[in-house]
Amino acid sequence: MNIGILTFYKVANFGANIQGVSTYYYLKKIGYNPIFLNYVSVKTENSLEESYKNSVQTKAHIDFVNSYIENQTENLYNSDDVVAAIDKYHIDAIIIGSDAVVQHHPLLSRIHKGRRKPFYISHPAPERMFPNPFWGCGFADKIPTVMMSVSSQNSKYSQFSKSLKSRMFKTLNNMKYISVRDTWTLDMMKAIGVNQDVKVTPDPVFAFNYNAGHLVPSEDDIRKRFSLPKDYVLVSLHSQSLTLKTLDELNSMFKAAGKTCVAFPMPGGVRYQHHFDYEIKVPLSSIDWYALIKYASGYVGSNMHPIIVSLHNAVPCFSIDHWGTKDFFNRTVRDGSSKVEHIMGVFGLKNYVKPIDNDICYVEASVIVDAIQKFPCEHVRKVALDKYDEYLKMMGEIMNIITTK
Repeated sequence: MNIGILTFYKVANFGANIQGVSTYYYLKKIGYNPIFLNYVSVKTENSLEESYKNSVQTKAHIDFVNSYIENQTENLYNSDDVVAAIDKYHIDAIIIGSDAVVQHHPLLSRIHKGRRKPFYISHPAPERMFPNPFWGCGFADKIPTVMMSVSSQNSKYSQFSKSLKSRMFKTLNNMKYISVRDTWTLDMMKAIGVNQDVKVTPDPVFAFNYNAGHLVPSEDDIRKRFSLPKDYVLVSLHSQSLTLKTLDELNSMFKAAGKTCVAFPMPGGVRYQHHFDYEIKVPLSSIDWYALIKYASGYVGSNMHPIIVSLHNAVPCFSIDHWGTKDFFNRTVRDGSSKVEHIMGVFGLKNYVKPIDNDICYVEASVIVDAIQKFPCEHVRKVALDKYDEYLKMMGEIMNIITTK
């Protein structure tokens, strides 16, 4: 049976690469033939091609995907292309997800105060605006299609018009199954009027060790190749969201606790000032990125998937959170839209999340160090196993639905 997968996977993003690989190897292990339907807009394709030529890290992301995912279609630019690929590759069913594939950002939510002009309007890529193939448009009524742990990525659904919600409902009503990754997306589905029993389910990264653990380098190999100290704490930021003073204090306090800070890159590299003795350079393979977190004594930083990798492996973690909706002045609104805050709350770790406001996270180094030192590893390990059980239940339901004639 050929199962098509529609998700963000062939992008310059560590977590997106890893979640795609997890789903791919789950399906292969249970005897199915997964085929990634490589939906991408022309805008994104052009940007990615330019970045591939000029960025060693973008090249590392794409090369990783091509090395571990054998079955991929050519680039598909719209729903008509997806329909043609379904026929060409004899696709029997489609899984949409995981990741932030059900986004839509209304005009009002894209107007923000400018630095040089009074205001500016952001223009998301077509993949992040309804309608598009990620919503099942053009094919979900023709072939068994499900949504797995999908997310809306802070979409301000309260601003959706009645007619827009009606069109969203029409395509979502064709889905044989829908689950979401966070409560914000669940509430969006309710606002649209979806009448299915939509559940909040785990990200596939919570199953990575089981689905694709054979790909992960050994701890000894990672330590040798990256010349790492015994107990290291990865610090990963998009920018100087922790001041140099705070980072210096963090470095000193962790050293006093027998741990060493290591600057850990985002896809754009390490883009903040620090005085750490160690720094992981790009290019960095997504599988090495995963392993570096898995074997760490702590992770302090931004983004969601590093937090999920940490929780999956019971690695102490503290989120410098940049997620959540933004107001006109680009201030983070604590309205429950942060996907990191959601997942940390599930693990009973909301105190391990501090938001970034106006580019700075106002948290004392002592708070971070104390949190890492007191991290409830055994509790987290137990909840992570529960998440894996939930994942298996979800995938069992999905496979039962799409394989039943």
